[in-house]
Amino acid sequence: MIREDAGECTVRPSSPPTTDRNKILVFRSSNVYQTARALDYLRAKCPAAEITLFSPPQQMEYLSGHSHIDRLRIYDNAKRGAWKGAVGLILELRKERFDEVVVLCPAPFKVSHLSEVILFSLFIPAERRMLIDGRLREADLSLVQQTRAVIDSMIVVLLSVIAKLGTHLLLALLPPPDEGDGALRRSGKPARVAILVPVLPDISHTFVYREVLAMQQHGAGFDVIALEEGDYGVLHPEAKELLKTARFVPKVSFSRYLLYYLSYLLCSPRRMAQLIQSYLPYSQGDKLFFLRFEHFHSFLHPMQSLSLARLLKQRGIGYIHAYGATYPATRAMAAASLLRVPFSVSTFVDFDRTSEFRMIVEKLNKARFVVATTDYCTSRLIAMTTEAFRHKIHTILLGIDPDYGINRMQHPVQAGPVIVSVGRFVEKKGFDYLLKSVALLKQRGLCPKCIIIGDGPERPRLHAMVKALDLGDCVTFTGALPNDEVLEYFGSENILVAPSIYARDGERDGIPTVLMEALLCDMPVVSTWISGIPELIENGLNGILVPPRDEGALAEAIQELLEHPGLRKEYGYRGREKVRAVFNVRHSSLKLWSLIKRNSAGSTSAGHGAPDARR
Repeated sequence: MIREDAGECTVRPSSPPTTDRNKILVFRSSNVYQTARALDYLRAKCPAAEITLFSPPQQMEYLSGHSHIDRLRIYDNAKRGAWKGAVGLILELRKERFDEVVVLCPAPFKVSHLSEVILFSLFIPAERRMLIDGRLREADLSLVQQTRAVIDSMIVVLLSVIAKLGTHLLLALLPPPDEGDGALRRSGKPARVAILVPVLPDISHTFVYREVLAMQQHGAGFDVIALEEGDYGVLHPEAKELLKTARFVPKVSFSRYLLYYLSYLLCSPRRMAQLIQSYLPYSQGDKLFFLRFEHFHSFLHPMQSLSLARLLKQRGIGYIHAYGATYPATRAMAAASLLRVPFSVSTFVDFDRTSEFRMIVEKLNKARFVVATTDYCTSRLIAMTTEAFRHKIHTILLGIDPDYGINRMQHPVQAGPVIVSVGRFVEKKGFDYLLKSVALLKQRGLCPKCIIIGDGPERPRLHAMVKALDLGDCVTFTGALPNDEVLEYFGSENILVAPSIYARDGERDGIPTVLMEALLCDMPVVSTWISGIPELIENGLNGILVPPRDEGALAEAIQELLEHPGLRKEYGYRGREKVRAVFNVRHSSLKLWSLIKRNSAGSTSAGHGAPDARR
């Protein structure tokens, strides 16, 4: 692979260049899994092609090791400036002639938010320009789409000037908002509720989908709003079900975003001024913080809240509940400020991860309440803020349907117990320590079979570890699988291992849902002493816990279960009873909906008679 970044090239071994190789330039999707699957698709379609991926630095950790990328072009608009950086890159790329330029998008007809990418691609010589969507369908980039991108860019120039002048004028004429400007009004009738899910579909947010679906089964009425459209490569049954009713926040072009911005600037100047002022401490005092194009595609940035606020107003939403303390809460807080409606948040220690606009104190202060999914999560929130917020934090344990997996199909039985591990291939899952522990067991003459189910950015590294540790005869990777297929590997004869660790950026598991799923199938489990896991697994009673990052202790725990079938059966039975008694989604969802219903009662609906904060 050749990586090109700010004029520097790092060459890695790749297939030798030939004069007749097709050259393909790919503009990455915001969804890294879609990007990876599209690269696999293009490689299968054109085995000898030279594939160049155009990507921002945020996706480096996910894509830099992908075997189907010959050249990786890194651009950073935040450092070079959006327009200045674009001109320099265009001049560089015009020196080459590509056979195909590919723009990745959720679907061929959803390209309005990609106007600047399409415009950029038009300056690069190519024989064909095409779109590939999330389901790997191809479509030629039409003349209409190309023309719209050009017109859109001209509109952006005009609207940017107007928006910047309007912002400076607004902040100069209006005094800084006081606390009274943020007061909410009561309408005397129940508000329409929106439940925000971070991404849909997704392989790792099943616990969110289950709770939302369980609330609906209790008769709760609300709008399900998905903030980001995820990857359709693997669809869990819960995601399929939620997709039937969920609405997605529309992805819009920068020109349409500027129109939204100007409409709030004109119709709700005090609210807009307050929103801008509230983020000045996090933008180095930049008053044009919401108008910088280089941040427009960042899913963490509060700019994304304007499209959300518009959708919520159209739907007449008077109360917002967001799953996730990072970007979902950031968007919920900003949209709630614009609409003058209350909001609340469910969090699962995602706030411990280092990220932009974490703003935990601000979110706790402004939210009606916060749900923490473990006792550990609650204690971490208070430790990171103050005891004064304790009354706002409600601990509602994650749950799962007690009948989950009861009718599962059984995978063909293999000789001896099989070690099974499931999850995204990211640092916090600790899969490398599992591989090291299997290597230790192999040295002892055991060589147990180990099946690892999942996918993610660490896939190349984990595959390389299997080769380096000579575990090819022990370890099998299945790739990511839907939940109903994962269940085929669950049962009392096998062992579930979840070697979770604290990642270097602070990311960590709360309670991995797969532990509950396995225990409900009478499957013995081994995991680690981190986060909320000890609230589910009682060491020596219904499973085994070991210190994180300790492959020796992990190997000892696995060996103990391998050699004692009676212990496997005992732990599986006790674990199932614990999950059914304490981690029941039917109960947890009812508690959450009761909180939402109580706090939303009488809130003003944004789309039906909300008071104007200009007064």
